[in-house]
Amino acid sequence: MSAVVSHPGGLSAPHGPEKASSGRRGRRRGVEIRPGSARQARLEAGLSLGQVAGNQISRTAIYFVETGKAKPSMETLELIAERTGRPVEFFLAKTGADDAALLGGVADLERLISLNDLAGAIVAGDKLLELKLDLDTQAKVRHLVAMAYLRQGHAVIGRRLAAAARAHYERIGDLLMTAECLCSEAQGAFLMHDPSALALAEGALATARAVKALPPTTEVRVWGTLGGVHTTNRNWPAAIKAYEAAIAAGDNLQDLRRLSLTYSGLSLSYQELGQLTQATHYSQRAVAIHEALNDKLSLARTENNLGILLLRAGETAAARPHLERALRLWDESGVETGKADVLISLAELALAESRFGLAVELARDGLARAEQENAPGRIADGHIWLGRIAAAQDQDAECDAEFAAAFAVLETAGATERISRARAHYAEILESRGDLVGANRQLRQALAGAPPVEYGAPESRVATA
Repeated sequence: MSAVVSHPGGLSAPHGPEKASSGRRGRRRGVEIRPGSARQARLEAGLSLGQVAGNQISRTAIYFVETGKAKPSMETLELIAERTGRPVEFFLAKTGADDAALLGGVADLERLISLNDLAGAIVAGDKLLELKLDLDTQAKVRHLVAMAYLRQGHAVIGRRLAAAARAHYERIGDLLMTAECLCSEAQGAFLMHDPSALALAEGALATARAVKALPPTTEVRVWGTLGGVHTTNRNWPAAIKAYEAAIAAGDNLQDLRRLSLTYSGLSLSYQELGQLTQATHYSQRAVAIHEALNDKLSLARTENNLGILLLRAGETAAARPHLERALRLWDESGVETGKADVLISLAELALAESRFGLAVELARDGLARAEQENAPGRIADGHIWLGRIAAAQDQDAECDAEFAAAFAVLETAGATERISRARAHYAEILESRGDLVGANRQLRQALAGAPPVEYGAPESRVATA
């Protein structure tokens, strides 16, 4: 039986009959490592054989380790790990059972997400993250779990996991997965009404464009995410352009969920541009797909948007069943994040019906939930609608206080364009009560703070994810 003899460079390789070693280190047992792991680590770190070897061992020794012609000693493995920025555990071979279990766990996580079993995916993913994973697997699991959290509306933790995964992919130069993670971070940001969402989405697009062979699935997701951010920012022409680019990129794909979200975004964008026929067309298509997929949370968001569409068109009676269904679906999903949007929509409906007491109750409930989420945009919406309800009852002091609170929240968040719109709405209220000086002052501040907006349009509650 052949023995294992240490090479002077710190390697161990099979030989014939045992010979005395002439090296200073003496005989060592070779360390079993995963095939290809040493080369993968070197290439991902952007290093040459010589840079990994340094002055300690030869380039040939590193080459032998990478090609499996020799096993490294623990000292050599630690050197490779240090130079490539990987933990030693990344290189160590796992038993077949451990490998199979891990691969099965990741595959199960992907399956749960594809089946829209988001709660199950989060449980499975969190269990995987408790294991001692190599960095690549850890980043992949983090991103998958982030997507599950984001689909459930849990923006903070989803965004945090996506950012952690992106740090790894940026370090190893994986542009494709960096773009995917940036998409997830942007989704988390716009769910939180965070102004940084646009920079993250544009970063995802720029990164994706640098990928030589960009998969259509990623291109669709990038454009769809950018469309969602433009929708949140009320840049309707840019949103429509992005959504149409997503549809064109995914012409041959069968990702119904992504298509439904694109239709929802197009519906809302066309609604805000006053093109109600187009808006209704896309909203109905989105609802049909969500129904088919049994995606309650996405269906709830789309029903909310459809209800608002009908409400703004003056069809109050037709809007009610859609908004009530949206609230019911949100309750059935068990998710609290984003529920404030539907409550404030129902408050708007109650105001349109002159049911002031109910409108105040709903708006306060929505505001309280928004404060629990720490979502500045939603908090401001709650104050604005409480201000509008007070104005409708000639409660001037209460109205002024609510708008002042909304301005303070938005200024702290740095949401300049949203402040401009809020001031424009407030200017209308001041004008209607005869305070022309105050109205002109608010209107001047609105015009100075952001590009021209449609001042008569109430604040929209965008529901995309």
